[in-house]
Amino acid sequence: MSRNKITRANKPVSTALAIPTAAELVPIVGSERALAKLPGTGGAVAREDGTVLVTGRGYATRDGVIPAAEIYFVDGLRPAGEGVWLGEADKVAWRDETTGYECIMLRATRGGYLSGYVGVPRDHPLWGWEHGAVGPDLGVEVHGGLTYSRICEDGPSPERRLVEEARRICHVPTLPSQYEPVIHATGHRPGDVHAWWFGFDCNHAYDLVPEADRQPQPFLGAEVGAEYRDDAYVIQEILNLAAQLRAVADGVPAPPRQGPPLPPIGLDPHAGG
Repeated sequence: MSRNKITRANKPVSTALAIPTAAELVPIVGSERALAKLPGTGGAVAREDGTVLVTGRGYATRDGVIPAAEIYFVDGLRPAGEGVWLGEADKVAWRDETTGYECIMLRATRGGYLSGYVGVPRDHPLWGWEHGAVGPDLGVEVHGGLTYSRICEDGPSPERRLVEEARRICHVPTLPSQYEPVIHATGHRPGDVHAWWFGFDCNHAYDLVPEADRQPQPFLGAEVGAEYRDDAYVIQEILNLAAQLRAVADGVPAPPRQGPPLPPIGLDPHAGG
């Protein structure tokens, strides 16, 4: 008796690589500059369809090292040409040790600029608020103002794909030292419920967009001395936002901002200044 064969579609494979040496890691992450962003030794690397995930390593900027949970490098997403963006990761996710909030730095698919996100838990006073309703009067003041507010995007799926996780604004799942697919919901960090994320972009009139052909340069960019907001700047803004949101939760005044002063909002013709 013959049996019909069940044909299954080929699924993308996430390849877990042995812990590479520094020399082996350079071609994986793309450059010596990218390697310099990954201080120390050890960790784990996984690769799928041009997307590389590094875990178990910190992420270095000119201001210090972030205790990153996940670091992604995505082929074709990093801006071309010379610039301070060379070597930067395309996504860095971590939990801020001071506030306990989840944080993400993410590169835009169009334009190549960076954005920042902070997730607050369900018991936060601003959980579910639209970003337009949250401003300096509540002690929240970030680069360009908030431009994003949304619940966790779905994920990770049981068959976790790196190419999707590299774009997702959601919790980092708990992973073993060697990359493995997440099978159960318990792969999330203990106590996880969907967070509500607030975010900001660095593509305003006073920001240099690396690939202007993929996103037009903001109006008056040259006249106002637009500059690229690098990973150090964006990560500091993320930490400022996390501290401000923590202050709202605790019912205390926002702490002093760290890092350079914000560009005058009046420079942005879309901000009503």
